[in-house]
Amino acid sequence: MTAPTRTDRLWRALARHVDRTALDLIPSQPALRRLLDLSARLGTALPPGTTATRDPDGTLHLRPPGTAADAPVLLYIHGGGFTLGSPRAYAALAGHLAQAAGMRAVLPAYRLAPEHPFPAARDDVIAAHARLLAAGTPPAALAGDSAGGCLALLLARHLRDTGAPLPAALGLIAPIGDLSGDIGARFAAAHDEVLIPPAWARRIRAAYLPATDPADPAVSPLLSDLSGLPPALIQAATGEALAADARRLAAALDDATLDLWPGMAHVWHFHAGRSHAANTALRRMGAFLADKAAR
Repeated sequence: MTAPTRTDRLWRALARHVDRTALDLIPSQPALRRLLDLSARLGTALPPGTTATRDPDGTLHLRPPGTAADAPVLLYIHGGGFTLGSPRAYAALAGHLAQAAGMRAVLPAYRLAPEHPFPAARDDVIAAHARLLAAGTPPAALAGDSAGGCLALLLARHLRDTGAPLPAALGLIAPIGDLSGDIGARFAAAHDEVLIPPAWARRIRAAYLPATDPADPAVSPLLSDLSGLPPALIQAATGEALAADARRLAAALDDATLDLWPGMAHVWHFHAGRSHAANTALRRMGAFLADKAAR
């Protein structure tokens, strides 16, 4: 990786002093959703010339400039701790990744906790993939960040187990792999976790899993068999709490490349279009997805 620019360091400082404080002190998920949408409007930018269309169910379709109308499909699942986020908020991230991969991006909308706890999000993602299959456009690649990375793994495992077509590659950005145990303690112990406070980690798990054991393999992909899944590139910040999950996933998957970045905040890729480090990481992941899809 290249050294962080002044702008990259600014985004890290905002994550530590603004975003982390909001996650720690604001208990209202609707309020946090509005803040995330505002952050996306101010701190991200689609590749210029991207064509964006939205289905009635909220699914967002992106075609970056220079990408053919019939280019392969990247199914991108947004993060947000199962309680925040939307296709619109993560459009820039997915758009830059799709551009780097030479693909169209499809971002499904899925139901959020606490209004819709597990298994709503997982079921919605599976249904979104089924719609693409029915339309004759099976995704060539599957990607997601944080909670979206967890859902991407659950979807890939579902496809494997049901005999459905698997994507050629997985792109996982700081994926959640294990929700069991003392999740707050894990975030407190991470020496360079600048974004997610332990209190929020505990709150989102309680909101997402009010009646489900976090150690259930249906929830925590690291507690299940992950053999037979497509090749994966896993990116995370070196000192963040979810770097431990990234390392464990790299060991559990048959074919995984671990790409750890020092000095970054959790999912620094969010600031695609405004951050050199975000754009560089997404170009690297896009090249990986394109290479696997071409084989």
